[in-house]
Amino acid sequence: MKSDQTTDNRRILVIDDNLSIHEDFRKILAPPKDSDSLDQARTALFGEAPSLPPQEHYELDFSDQGREGFGLVESAHREGRPYAMAFVDMRMPPGWDGLETIEHLWYIDPDLEIVICTAYSDHPWEDVSRRIGNTDKLLILMKPFNSIEVVQLANSLTKKWNLARSVKLQIDSLAFCVNQRTTELREANDHLQENIARRIAETVKDQPQDDAAAAFRAKEEFLAIMSHEILTPMNDLVSKVSLLLDSPLDPVQREHATALQRCAQDLMALIKDMHEYMAGRRQETRAGHGQ
Repeated sequence: MKSDQTTDNRRILVIDDNLSIHEDFRKILAPPKDSDSLDQARTALFGEAPSLPPQEHYELDFSDQGREGFGLVESAHREGRPYAMAFVDMRMPPGWDGLETIEHLWYIDPDLEIVICTAYSDHPWEDVSRRIGNTDKLLILMKPFNSIEVVQLANSLTKKWNLARSVKLQIDSLAFCVNQRTTELREANDHLQENIARRIAETVKDQPQDDAAAAFRAKEEFLAIMSHEILTPMNDLVSKVSLLLDSPLDPVQREHATALQRCAQDLMALIKDMHEYMAGRRQETRAGHGQ
């Protein structure tokens, strides 16, 4: 799936076989545009505070069966306009129940935040946890629920989804930069080896056969230049990866960032080994001249 979405995703899907529940969610999360003025008038006339806090604008879709809801999630995911979260009823006869619906939804879109709407008698939470597994993308809303709970869940989980998407995009961008830089370093290394071989051949041709120091100095000159060109972007990469690891990441994102850090450290170690090798060769050359 590719998405060029640049604004916050506040798309919510409600899957419930009770159509009156659809209307309840619509009233809570997508009230009429004039509701603010009515609340203000109520406050001015009767001293009543608005029943709900100021809220974000949500884009709502509804389905009365799990299979139909799965189709909506699949289409949204394919079109690059995924839902940020879904409210899923536990019981929706005669089709899929809530748990089966959730399993299908996560198969097509594992990033979807989900809230189960249930009464305890539907499924004990232990059974839900055993079947779904340990995940931070599933919350439970006990029936009967109130408006404040719905607003808080919608606000928190859509923000959580958008934060996770932002971090993922940053990691993808960083991975692209690392791959691009790695390709450039490989090309530069190949070019360097060619230049070193040509320079050594020219130096050996112009110098006596026993003048190894002159050939070695030529190699050192190229390696010194190349090391500087490599170290500058590598230090910048290591710094950015460290900043990324200090930010809130989920386990998968942290694993990717750690892999980037490890690759960068390996390249730095390679440069260090190269310098140590050149230093050893320098001592061998000087020792050979002293004999």
